[in-house]
Amino acid sequence: MGRQKLLAHVGGRSLIGRAVDAAAAWPTVVVASDAVAAELAALGVAGRVHIVHNREPERGMNRSLALADAVIPANEPIAVLLGDLPDCDAATIARVVAAYGDDVDVVIPQAGERFGHPVVFGPAARRAIATLGDGDGLNRVRDAAGLRRRIVTVEDSRGFDDIDTEAELAARIARG
Repeated sequence: MGRQKLLAHVGGRSLIGRAVDAAAAWPTVVVASDAVAAELAALGVAGRVHIVHNREPERGMNRSLALADAVIPANEPIAVLLGDLPDCDAATIARVVAAYGDDVDVVIPQAGERFGHPVVFGPAARRAIATLGDGDGLNRVRDAAGLRRRIVTVEDSRGFDDIDTEAELAARIARG
């Protein structure tokens, strides 16, 4: 977008604020640039979320995932929610998180033919995170051979719509 998109506002709230609010019922780790960390502090959520600073965001989503993974006990599952999904809500997160159990390694929400977020990664799937290089290869972990997956059907795929361009932001704002 040419700017820090997580600071963009939809419905009067920043994208990162919307994501943190949606995840408020769970322990939350936010991997953030300095600007995003400052926004979280201004929102007053810094005390209820664990902020991990990413000093190298140009290395891609895998770097952020590795930083978050490093601060969470290895035997715990993690739910990965992207900060640029303005319509992902607490109900969707709860549905996906509730589907996780010892009999599954990855839980993936699906609406129609679309997969989305959050994705829950159990300890076995988390071990693959360390093997990712720079870039955006989260799907390589999600789809890795040998992992047990559970698909959770959600009705509305709008929660999967991310904001990557000014045009997508303008379209989302226009929808209300």
